[in-house]
Amino acid sequence: MATIVYPPTINFSWLFQRPQQILSCMATKNYTVFYLNKTYDTSYKKGITELKENLYLVNGVGIDSIKLRETPILWISYPPNYSYINMFKKKYVIFDSIDYPSDEFSEWKLNFEEMQKAANIIFASSRKLYNINKRVNNKTFLLPNGADFEHFNKAERIFSKRPSDLPEGKPIVGYIGALASWIDWNIVNYISLACPEYNFVYIGPNLNVKRLPKRDNIFYLGEKKYSILPNYLQYFNVCIIPFKVTSMTEGVDPIKMYEYLSAGKPVVSSNLPSILRCEGIYTADGKAEFANMIKKALENYDDQKRRRLIDIAKENSWEKRAEYADRIIRYYLV
Repeated sequence: MATIVYPPTINFSWLFQRPQQILSCMATKNYTVFYLNKTYDTSYKKGITELKENLYLVNGVGIDSIKLRETPILWISYPPNYSYINMFKKKYVIFDSIDYPSDEFSEWKLNFEEMQKAANIIFASSRKLYNINKRVNNKTFLLPNGADFEHFNKAERIFSKRPSDLPEGKPIVGYIGALASWIDWNIVNYISLACPEYNFVYIGPNLNVKRLPKRDNIFYLGEKKYSILPNYLQYFNVCIIPFKVTSMTEGVDPIKMYEYLSAGKPVVSSNLPSILRCEGIYTADGKAEFANMIKKALENYDDQKRRRLIDIAKENSWEKRAEYADRIIRYYLV
């Protein structure tokens, strides 16, 4: 139907975030997708590899190695990749606006305004980003993050042996995602002290944190392969999103929220604008309330809430997001 080219931003195999998720789904909608790795990944051969039908990884070679037979759709989420627009005489441009360019993402200010104006379509992952982009480009559409539902729904019930590095003996309060400066480490430290009856498990790479809080009931398990994340999530009793509330995180729509919900897990989060408001999802202002909400989430959890949370995740899957994006593209571009 049409060809999507995604310029190098993050490697396809790293953390499997929004670009990998939604573009994989777009490939199932009869789009030919070329995903360019940022750096050469030795786990794939050099050149262009078909990962699955209609989805191609461009690894260790440049964008000029793609042989195009039609006008491409440049799908850009990293504003400094604006420079790639000039490499094509004919093209459509989609700006997938996924992070607010401030604080840790301040480098994303470069070419942010140029991307807004050059785009034929803008998809915005949060209401804040939608409002900012809509003021500049009328063809802006809200496209929140979503869930790889089938993958994470396996963790609804115990389906495999307990991983050997998971602590035992107490309920687990768990976090899956990057350990980064946007996490409120004061909350992390406080809740482990205020709730000694729980073990706190953090899974993900350490991006930029020099001193992590250390207590007997805090466990940092490091980065795990995406394929085995449900093996850990199945043993979590409560899932958390302890982010700072800043101008950057106010524009975030946490993917982990949808992944947690796919498994029917209760969620406790900092009070971010994009957190879904429903029974079984708890928001907290400050560290003391965060600790109280963890206890409340555990005490008030039942099968009815579990099923409701799973239903919410199912309606917010990446498949649903791709269906909506496809409708917009068909109407406005192709």
